Amino acid sequence: MNLQGVRALVTGGSGFVGSRFARWLATKGAVVTALVRQRGDHPGLESANITQVEGDFTDPATARRACAGQALVVHAAATVSLELAEAVRVNVTGTGNLAAAAREAGCGRFIYISTLSVYDFQSGATRFDEDAPRRVLGGNYGHSPAASPYYGTTKAEGERALEAEIARGLPATTFRLAAVLGVHPTSSWVAKVPAKVREGKVALRGDGSDVMPWTHIDNVIHAVALALDQPRSIGRAYNVVDGQVAWRDFAGEMRSWFPDAPPLPKIPIEQVRPRDYFILPCVGDRLRAELGYKPVRDYADSMAEAGAWWRAKLGLGS
Repeated sequence: MNLQGVRALVTGGSGFVGSRFARWLATKGAVVTALVRQRGDHPGLESANITQVEGDFTDPATARRACAGQALVVHAAATVSLELAEAVRVNVTGTGNLAAAAREAGCGRFIYISTLSVYDFQSGATRFDEDAPRRVLGGNYGHSPAASPYYGTTKAEGERALEAEIARGLPATTFRLAAVLGVHPTSSWVAKVPAKVREGKVALRGDGSDVMPWTHIDNVIHAVALALDQPRSIGRAYNVVDGQVAWRDFAGEMRSWFPDAPPLPKIPIEQVRPRDYFILPCVGDRLRAELGYKPVRDYADSMAEAGAWWRAKLGLGS
């Protein structure tokens, strides 16, 4: 898709994923509106091609104004609220309102940023591809890989709200992301989790062999770029997962960035319930088969980038 001069809306513009999409679109010549809660000096939004607009996408009137005249919408905003009602308001109702506004505005493409946490990992499935069972509101799920027990469920319901608008004619594509690596002050996996490791607040469960699926923000953007070039992606969902890493290795490497970090706490295996394991056997074969996807950043490079960022932040040199 030639993005030169294309009008594009990005929700969650001040966040990690949203700001990186806004910056990428601007470098491709798009005229970008970044919807933010408050205008400010947000990393990634410095381009003259990006205009920050304050607003709450969950408000139908705001959604209609924001979508008017936009050819492309990238919906990256979400909440990890611990309150179910708030999670539903933002991730379900808000997504439905925004998708409806985009459809009514005649938007040419709609990209929904979702998560692997939508899957029902207690369903008994052994391979979580895009057709695996998803969570539903009201379900009793003992394990949530996200910070909020409601995030995965409400993102799954947000997908269903979007699917209703797809059925009404909205040309949309959903991307279910693994843990996203990449440098940004609000990044969970490169900023927030390592800070907790440094404070000794991240533990190994059992022997730490439970795994975490990962991707990199540059890989996510590459996947979306491929989808925008291929109409067959319309109406489809894609897992974006480039590998899985044992938690002990991931947390251990993060700890190595901090000379003052204490040893990783350990939870004895006899105290670990099966539901506490972070086991996500998710696969991204569809993305590769249908769109010809290959990652542009690997795990070693992604972690080296993060480590360098922390060393610079702490003044530790190279």
